[in-house]
Amino acid sequence: MNRFVPLLLALLPSVALAADPAPTVTGAWSRATAGTAAPGVAYLTITDPGAADALISVSTPVATTAALHESKTVNGIMSMSAVPSLPIAQGATVTFAPGGYHIMLEGLKQPLKAGDHFPLTLVFEHAGAVTTSVEVRPLGADKPASDGMSGMKM
Repeated sequence: MNRFVPLLLALLPSVALAADPAPTVTGAWSRATAGTAAPGVAYLTITDPGAADALISVSTPVATTAALHESKTVNGIMSMSAVPSLPIAQGATVTFAPGGYHIMLEGLKQPLKAGDHFPLTLVFEHAGAVTTSVEVRPLGADKPASDGMSGMKM
């Protein structure tokens, strides 16, 4: 048994180097809300420098539920639907932005106020949990002409 210890110790650095780096989350932001009745929304960018992975859930202490959603326009009709998981290809970058992928924050526990920050945890199938800080911007910030949210029944 003792003769295998040096061999095992020699292999440890190569095992550590073989682990894929976790996805990085940058630019996380949300819009301020007028109260807690309407849902909040969060946007961000995910870059996966390692092997392919999938975003399987999100959570935050500022809302009862947080869920992945996608807004899209098909034949001139805007729709929004829940996304059970979001595959991320090796080396890919996925941007959550108005009119596309976003994170719905329902059951807000307090209004989101411009200038505040809150934690958001993203859980990946292989990499596990990654927590980021979300910056709350003023109501109407970075809002395109149609972000897929206006006029939609929740």
